[in-house]
Amino acid sequence: MSYHPSIALIGECMIELRETHRGGLTRSYGGDVLNTSIYLSRLMGEDAKVRFTTLLGEDPFSAEMAVAWEREGIDCDTVGRVTERNVGLYFIRTDKTGERTFHYWRGQSAAREIMDSDWTSLRAQAMGSDWIYLSGITLAILDDTGRKRLLSELAIARERGAHIAFDGNFRSALWTNPLAATTWHEQTWNLCSLALTGVEDEAAVFGDATPEASLDRLRDHGIAEIVIKRGQQSILMHADDKNQSIKVMPVGNVVDTTAAGDAFNAGYLAARLKDHSSADSARIGAALAAEVIQHTGAVIPNVHMPTLF
Repeated sequence: MSYHPSIALIGECMIELRETHRGGLTRSYGGDVLNTSIYLSRLMGEDAKVRFTTLLGEDPFSAEMAVAWEREGIDCDTVGRVTERNVGLYFIRTDKTGERTFHYWRGQSAAREIMDSDWTSLRAQAMGSDWIYLSGITLAILDDTGRKRLLSELAIARERGAHIAFDGNFRSALWTNPLAATTWHEQTWNLCSLALTGVEDEAAVFGDATPEASLDRLRDHGIAEIVIKRGQQSILMHADDKNQSIKVMPVGNVVDTTAAGDAFNAGYLAARLKDHSSADSARIGAALAAEVIQHTGAVIPNVHMPTLF
């Protein structure tokens, strides 16, 4: 690696409640951007500074989260604390095939205030990073004023030379108006140098009939590198001025698909930062995702992390 990059990942962490097979509940924490942050920190180690940029409350759960992130090697200098706010909560039901249903309670989530003027200096530190990563959920939890401010600050960071990576992760329950999701996703794609998105998300937000249609539309935004995840089907990509299709090895023992896409994104970005080709980076991302879906929960124990580099 020719340099020691800094990566700021902007998002939300929530308390996760999960129904067990015996009808009980387990408690952990998660969030799409946080999941990517943890896996990216594990993969990069001392080779990069991985910053999670969010707001927490003053509650015991928030304190527990911050301690856990620091143990994962995540830089928490861009984590703020909000009085009279808590972290959000979500409940996951997982069916026999490993597919999930989400239910959210995030009205008092501290992270919804991340774009308020009180946190300008915190965001400035994040926006000074070499890479800035966000997702469709990052957009969804903000109001229109916050989204405008976020895109404005991303545009300034891009002019400075920062790379913007976006996962078009879409949760319909977080958007009161589907057309608003389309508008804000489209504006975000205009700023990106790396697209890490899912075929179902692009179809839901833009009505694309095929993955190839999504690829063509994203290319029209001028995005240099595009990766479209398709579950256990081949990965569709545009990189190095050409379209590619990367085969994914099937996984027989699918336990839980939570965070598969988040893990893929971490593996892909880590590999690119370590100077691997785009095709090899897709295979590395897929290998990490394949391991993750064979375990319960968004973040697998470190002992189960595959050797990828």
